[in-house]
Amino acid sequence: MPRQCKIWVFLLMLLSGLPMRLSSQTKPGYFEKRVQDFDKKYGKGNTSTKREDLSSALVLRDTLKLYKRFDLLADLSKTIGKMHQQLGLMGGAERSFQEAIKAGRVGKDSLWMAATCARLGSFYATENRNFLSLEYQMRALLLYEKYDRKRSEIPEVYNDIARAYIQLGELETASNFLEKSLALKKSLRDTMRIGIITTLYADIYRLQKNYAQAEAFYLKDIPKRKAKKNYEGLVISYLGLGDTYLEWKKYDKAEATYLLALQAADTIKRYRTIGLSLVKLGNLYKESQQYYRAEKFYNRAIKECTQVDSRVYQLSAYEALYDMHKKSGRIEAALQYLEKYKEVNDINTKESLQLKAEDMKAAYELKERENEVLRLDKENKKNKQIRQILIAGIVILLLLSTFLIVLFYARNKALKLLSDEQGQTQKLLSEKEKLLSHLNETHHQLVHSEKMASIGVMTAGIAHELNNPVSSMHASAEALKMDYEELSPLFEVLIQINKNPDADIKDLDRLIHYLNNLDLKNFNAELQSLLQIIMNGSQRTAEIIQGLKTFARDTGPEKIDYKIEDGIDAALTLLHHKTKDIISIEKKYLFGGYVKCQVSKINQVFLNMLDNAIQAIGGAGKIKIETILEGNHCLISITDTGMGMDKETQNKVFEPFFTTKDIGKGTGLGLAISYAIIKEHGGDITVDSEPGSGTTFIIKLPL
Repeated sequence: MPRQCKIWVFLLMLLSGLPMRLSSQTKPGYFEKRVQDFDKKYGKGNTSTKREDLSSALVLRDTLKLYKRFDLLADLSKTIGKMHQQLGLMGGAERSFQEAIKAGRVGKDSLWMAATCARLGSFYATENRNFLSLEYQMRALLLYEKYDRKRSEIPEVYNDIARAYIQLGELETASNFLEKSLALKKSLRDTMRIGIITTLYADIYRLQKNYAQAEAFYLKDIPKRKAKKNYEGLVISYLGLGDTYLEWKKYDKAEATYLLALQAADTIKRYRTIGLSLVKLGNLYKESQQYYRAEKFYNRAIKECTQVDSRVYQLSAYEALYDMHKKSGRIEAALQYLEKYKEVNDINTKESLQLKAEDMKAAYELKERENEVLRLDKENKKNKQIRQILIAGIVILLLLSTFLIVLFYARNKALKLLSDEQGQTQKLLSEKEKLLSHLNETHHQLVHSEKMASIGVMTAGIAHELNNPVSSMHASAEALKMDYEELSPLFEVLIQINKNPDADIKDLDRLIHYLNNLDLKNFNAELQSLLQIIMNGSQRTAEIIQGLKTFARDTGPEKIDYKIEDGIDAALTLLHHKTKDIISIEKKYLFGGYVKCQVSKINQVFLNMLDNAIQAIGGAGKIKIETILEGNHCLISITDTGMGMDKETQNKVFEPFFTTKDIGKGTGLGLAISYAIIKEHGGDITVDSEPGSGTTFIIKLPL
């Protein structure tokens, strides 16, 4: 800093009543305490700023520049920006926030920079300078996303970005950022400052002309802000609600709401916000053609805004007064207001240019300070470099020695670990082989147990089926024996007559007597019936034995051509004792060909599936069996009229040990083993069922 500037700073310190002895200011912690005091008092924006405190803060800021305390300068400049903003000195607020960012680049970390960029972006949104607001909020967002692990500050940045987009009319984009904010707050379980999101949604509804929804959202958060005495938030809610009523043509409600906003702003002495509330009331009275009251409130707004140099609202008031007087034909008064409008606008334009020039100057000065700091750093580094080289050499030697020792022990340890891991791996492989062997053995045992269960079903069927025809044949043979005993005397007479052709009349009389005692007609019919029973029984026995031979056929692991329908018929024969008289069987064989398979396993599938269908019916019903050729596959469908099953049961029906039967009536392995056998043959089983509508199993086997 030039010497002349230092002298001026020193003189300013004298005039402000600060301690004259610079030595007292350089005591450890002095500057830190002063900056903390200002931040504690004005940093949160809850205390109305006193102009004398602002002057003291400005002097302290210049002192920090003199001592190049850029870390404290950044914090103090940020607080001074808030103080300017509270007083409505928006130009000074902008300059201070910008200076805080520039100083922060030297003395602050990335999270501090993110917070300050967000603050400046929020300031620009308040000033309706939305593109600048978005620029700084996006800077803040990038820094937070990179460095803020907690992500706790990101929702507030989303809210400020949404506010800028709302003011630009980009409502859909604004809604997207508000949704992101809500989602992140929900994941963080953060319930603080939800009212801001509610108010922003209300702004969106108002701009979409959904006035009822906007009203509900504005009113939703007002009680909370009243309870917390959050007058800043109340002003925002009341002004938004008043705008809603104004656009809704509800002038009485708009007036009452704007007055509440004015009252809240006056409570915390925010003159700039007071000016805005007065302009809103003037607009209301102008639209409702209460021109006298409108002019009164516009003039009062101009007066309030003049106190804080808030020219934006002054321009709005002058423009409205000009338009109002022009339309009413008071040209002279209109021209006076137009002249004042131009005068304020010229000052505003000059101030904007001056602000840009000052920003450039401040940037240059900051760059000079940064260069000076860099130069000093280089000198310090150069002075330390020689010592560092010597120390580094010693450290490198020590590190190298340590590294070699550690490497030696680490290598030995690694070799031991590798050896242990190899032994452990070998042990695990051995255990794995044992488990696989045990698993295969268990699988074979399960298959064998299910096969034994099937054999039990088959044995019961054979015993029952053979017992019926054998019993019939035995009973018929007993009846034939009795008939033979009854005919025995007749046969003796015939034998005697045959031996002695010259038999006497007495023998012939005996023959006639026996013949007369026999009912030859009925006797003949009885003999034919008994013989037919014996023939039917022998035929049924032959069928059962043939079915047994088909079912018992074992080709081992070899697959041979097999007529599928024969296996189905064999299974039906063995299960006939369960189906006769109560369950009808409908067969529709359209396949008629051969499938290459392991015969014994496929027969076990048919026996399991048909026995399962019979048990599912549980009484009278019907089983329909169809075979058909589909491409290179044979399809076998087995449909029963049982109770059916729901989706959950269908999903589990092929799982091992799953059964819907009572305990002791099923192993839960039949369908699982059948499924495994069909998959082993490269086929598939599917089930189609609904509760109360029966079940269809479809087996698909490749030819």
